[in-house]
Amino acid sequence: MLKKSILAVTAIAFFASCSSAPSESVETTEAAEEREVVAESSVMADVSSSAINWKGFKTYSKGDHVGTINIKEGEFKTEGDMLVGGSFIIDMNTIHCTDLADDEESYGKLVGHLKSDDFFAVEEHPESRFVITDITEEANDEKNTTHIIKGNLTMRDITKNISFPAKVKVENGSVTIKSPEFAIDRTKWNVMFRSSGIEGVAKDNLIDDKILLELNVRG
Repeated sequence: MLKKSILAVTAIAFFASCSSAPSESVETTEAAEEREVVAESSVMADVSSSAINWKGFKTYSKGDHVGTINIKEGEFKTEGDMLVGGSFIIDMNTIHCTDLADDEESYGKLVGHLKSDDFFAVEEHPESRFVITDITEEANDEKNTTHIIKGNLTMRDITKNISFPAKVKVENGSVTIKSPEFAIDRTKWNVMFRSSGIEGVAKDNLIDDKILLELNVRG
């Protein structure tokens, strides 16, 4: 029995070591109240230079994909050199997988699957939305960030509040929000395909519950 237990632990450790999936996701709570922000200035998002980078993983084996999603529109509220509010809409039809860009067949299969009901149900929910509900100054030199942003993220018609660090810059009428990579738990938005919470899925087929995101939004 002891030998079998040791072998089981060793196998789990081996599978885990093959995956580069993040171990933790950001704080996620129920949706926060969205209050109208009256501010000195309003800056529209520059959609041509804004994007969200994403990365998904298998949980216990090698295998990951990376890509981008475009911002459709957005608006940011500022007071002097401070960002005090804002929101943007994410165009889920622009899901793009950069590591398969040169493989038309594999690219089509993966992107089509991500847009299907197994993942983001893009036909029914073509847009996702992020609304800033709180922003506080909290510098972190190691992460090169200046603020903690909290906001409501809506996907598949489900809204949860997330919190993540970001470098925020308001200067000469422009706004830049750039975050280091942070992970969200997709199951909070009912994206359950091959999740660890689904019974009967072989370990080497599990797709990790955590998705890495990196924001680069400009206005």
